[in-house]
Amino acid sequence: MTHRFTRLRRLLLAAALGLPGLRAEVLIDRIFLPHGASPSSFAIGLPGGVSFCFDPLRGAVSYVWTGGFIDATPARPGLGKFTSAVKLLGPIVYQETGVAPLRRDDPRRVPAVEFTGYTLKAAAIEFRYALDGRPVREEIAVRADGRALVRTLHVAGGADARWWHVVDGQPARELTPAAGGALVLELPLAAPAPAR
Repeated sequence: MTHRFTRLRRLLLAAALGLPGLRAEVLIDRIFLPHGASPSSFAIGLPGGVSFCFDPLRGAVSYVWTGGFIDATPARPGLGKFTSAVKLLGPIVYQETGVAPLRRDDPRRVPAVEFTGYTLKAAAIEFRYALDGRPVREEIAVRADGRALVRTLHVAGGADARWWHVVDGQPARELTPAAGGALVLELPLAAPAPAR
């Protein structure tokens, strides 16, 4: 009992202080996030100090930051009536915009996205949603070297189609199935800008 209490206390302290090296579990919060995130977005903290904003309305990662997780104080001010977006405890190292970036066959056609849930895993999270009624399971984890976020997508009955990742301001990128038929999309993480 003491060991579990000490471990939990250490994890909570590390998360509160934004110490990524001590975080060994996936953190999740559905909260008011900055940088244009939709109100239903999730803040996800992965082991190793990589966190991201997942927007269930888009079925996509909106941005990724490194370092600590979040300071939720501005969004949960106690007795006050006014809330602000949380503070990210690290610099943004990847960002994308656009409606429903995962697309089937025609990269110009925007699919309907319906979010259905998520499952926490040891070092990843799996989101479930449907694109035009077609079920998708998407596992998101950090690449072993920490330099990319890896999105592994399993699309029910999707092997017969061409799949695209469409982000505003960039050409559509065709996704090719990996072994086993899953689509793998890596989001490269830029080095944080040096502090001034």
